[in-house]
Amino acid sequence: MNKINIMIVDDHQVVREGLRQLLELEPDITVVAEAVNGLDCLSQLENLSPTIIFMDISMSGINGIETTRLITRKYPSVKVIMLTIFQDEPYVMEAIQAGARGYVLKDVKRQDLIRIVHHVVENRAFIDPVVAGKLFRHVKQQKGETQDLTSKPQLTHRELEVLVCLVDGKKDREISTELFISDNTVRSHIKNLYKKLGVSSRSQAVAWAIRNHIVSNTG
Repeated sequence: MNKINIMIVDDHQVVREGLRQLLELEPDITVVAEAVNGLDCLSQLENLSPTIIFMDISMSGINGIETTRLITRKYPSVKVIMLTIFQDEPYVMEAIQAGARGYVLKDVKRQDLIRIVHHVVENRAFIDPVVAGKLFRHVKQQKGETQDLTSKPQLTHRELEVLVCLVDGKKDREISTELFISDNTVRSHIKNLYKKLGVSSRSQAVAWAIRNHIVSNTG
C-alpha cells in the first residue's frame, strides 16, 4: 500500500487538528506537515515532498491561490486541493488557473474527503458539486469576454515575502533583518516589484497587493 503524504495549510489551528484527525483514520494516509500560511508552506516544501496539500484560500500574508501558483511552478508533482468556505466563481476559476487539482468546501463529509484524496492521487480533478454548477454558468456568461487570469504579474517567492513586509509597513532595514538579506538586496527586490506591478511607490504597491487579493492586510 503506497502511503499518501499530506500537508495541511490553514491559519486556524482547530481546522488543521480536525482535518489531521479525520485523514489519519485512513491506514494509507499520513499528515506529514502543517503550515499556518502560504510562506510557511513554501518554506517547508524546501525539505518536504508531500503527495497532496490541502490549501486554505484566505490566510495572513499571501493567499492560498497565489501560494498554489508558486507550488505548481516549482513543485509540479505536488497536487494541491483547495479546502475553503468560498463558493464564488472567481475564486474557483483562479484556483484552477493557478494549478489546483481540486476545489472542496469545508463542510465536506469525511467519507467524501477520503474519496477525493484518492481521486486526486489518481491524477483526476475534482470540483465540489455545490460550486460546479455556478462555475459552468459563470463560464457561459463570460464566453467571448473572458479575462486572462494569467495576466497577473508572476512574482517570485522572495518578492512575495518582501511584498508581505511592505503591507505590514516594515522599513528596508526591518525587511533585511527579517528575511536575512542585505539592504541592497531588499531595495533590488522592491525595484523589481515596482516594475512588475507597474507602480512607483510603497503605498501603490501595498494598494495593488490588497486590491488584487494577493496579500491580506492583517494590520
